[in-house]
Amino acid sequence: MDLDTETKYLTPPDGEFIASFSRISRFEFDLERSIFSFDRNFGPLIGCPPVSTMTQAEMFALMPAGEPGFFEMFIQQMELGQTSMINKDLQLKTSAGTFKWFELSARRKKSGHIDLSPVFEGLLVDVSEHRRVVQELTESESWFREVLEESPHSMYRVDYRKNCFDYISRGFAEALEYTPEEILNMSYSSFTDNVNEDDLKRIRQDITQLYTDYNGKRFTYYCEFRFKRKSGSYVWIDDTFTVVPGPDGQYLYQVGFGSVIEKRKNLENMLRQAKEQLEEKVAVRTAELQKANESLHDLILARRELERKMLEISERERRFIGRELHDGLCQQIVGVQCMFEALRHRFSSHSEVAASELKLIRDFMQDAVMQMRNLSRGLCPLSLAPEAVGAALATLAAQTSVLYKIDCRYAGSTSVCVNNPDAALHVYRITQEAVQNAIKHGQAQVIQITLTDSKNHLHVNVENDGLPIDNGSSARHAAEPGSGLGLKLIDYRVGLLGGHWQIGNHEGKVRLSIDMPVKGDEVQ
Repeated sequence: MDLDTETKYLTPPDGEFIASFSRISRFEFDLERSIFSFDRNFGPLIGCPPVSTMTQAEMFALMPAGEPGFFEMFIQQMELGQTSMINKDLQLKTSAGTFKWFELSARRKKSGHIDLSPVFEGLLVDVSEHRRVVQELTESESWFREVLEESPHSMYRVDYRKNCFDYISRGFAEALEYTPEEILNMSYSSFTDNVNEDDLKRIRQDITQLYTDYNGKRFTYYCEFRFKRKSGSYVWIDDTFTVVPGPDGQYLYQVGFGSVIEKRKNLENMLRQAKEQLEEKVAVRTAELQKANESLHDLILARRELERKMLEISERERRFIGRELHDGLCQQIVGVQCMFEALRHRFSSHSEVAASELKLIRDFMQDAVMQMRNLSRGLCPLSLAPEAVGAALATLAAQTSVLYKIDCRYAGSTSVCVNNPDAALHVYRITQEAVQNAIKHGQAQVIQITLTDSKNHLHVNVENDGLPIDNGSSARHAAEPGSGLGLKLIDYRVGLLGGHWQIGNHEGKVRLSIDMPVKGDEVQ
């Protein structure tokens, strides 16, 4: 800018220029004539065509009842020199019959004469929209404050520099048995002295750590604590607050929102007590079930012991009957057979017919002796050595063929070793029962027995050409009512050996498969 150049300013804005930017009108009021004069903007402001003049009566007619008196009072003050300016809000009626708010500013018009001018000049500014917004804001603030004051929740602010509350809601203060004034006049440190000692210690530790972590930056914290009321009783409160720093990083304010959570804590306590009672009942019930389970386990062991003894008794009876048949009845029949043979030689020369009949009787007696010996051996097998299981099953197949006049063969290994004699006997009895079941119920004519071992397990297969079994017959049906006794005995003995079995139709034949871990020395 050239400093030598004369400085030129714009002329001040005239009324029309100002009116074009805002809802404003210039007016003059002549006291002697009682005439109002207006610029062209006044009429449109009240919804009318431009109006240049109005009488005082016409102007007052636009005002609400009572308003003209206040207006005249302000004019009188100016006439008496008590004030040089009028600043007043007034309402004027529009052409639609509604009132609009205007801000009136007026002063005595300057004159070159010594006497005071009887004319006042001023401005009318339409402030209806501003008044409406202010009213709405005022109503909203009033509503919000009313809600905040009566709410049991607290919106508060603490000034750390003054060590006191700036604000706290009435409802929250009353929940603590204080008035807002009492808390506002109380130091913040005194307020925190009413917090439960353990809770206060925990909160201070957390805040100290947050100071370190955030290093002068804003942070928010949530806590629950017990507060001692005036009556001495404690009430649970939750608090969520933000600590606000100043420009220098020093923490200045704490702004928070808290509420009384006594009911929630009581419910939590009731829930915790109910949980503890439930856990106690569960523990008692668990102990009862454990005791019942132990009793049941003892009963199962006792039952198994009884079943073993019954098997031992049954086995002794088998051996006894087998020995009686072999050593008693068989020997007597053999003696009778010898006596009969002597008589046959004595009488064979008398008649060929008698000799033929006597020979037939001798054959029957020999067959009976053979059947009784096979039966006695089946009832009372020889003591099974570890490596004799295969041989015993081969003997069983041969005896079955002779006794029942069918084709029963053994196709397994004769070198399979079972160390436990009881386990070996169980294997023999299981196979024997399977063969008997095939003959009795399946009407089998061809039976094949196989025995193999692999990885400390025995595998026994008994396959026959008898009647096919019903679909669904399996080991799990052995314990059901109506199943055969033979299958029950097989299932029981296999269970003692810790094995499993199944029976089914296979390629036109019926196959019973048994898998048993009996290479060890123990039987379950």
